[in-house]
Amino acid sequence: MNMRQLEAFRATIRSGSITGAAQVMHVSQPSVSRLVADLEHSVGFPLFVRAGRGLTPTAEARRFYAGVEGMFQGID
Repeated sequence: MNMRQLEAFRATIRSGSITGAAQVMHVSQPSVSRLVADLEHSVGFPLFVRAGRGLTPTAEARRFYAGVEGMFQGID
């Protein structure tokens, strides 16, 4: 797990989509998808339920996000 993966996860949660996260991060959509997939592998559980073109955060992702957000607030 690295900071860039956490940034991609945070941006995806905040924007509600991989595409939105990519725009916020100024990177390509495949880059964000890869970062989130690598983070899912690292944490050992799915972060999003993928349905068609949409994403829904899992219950675990919402709990994880609270910790990630707290970490970023501490850094800011």
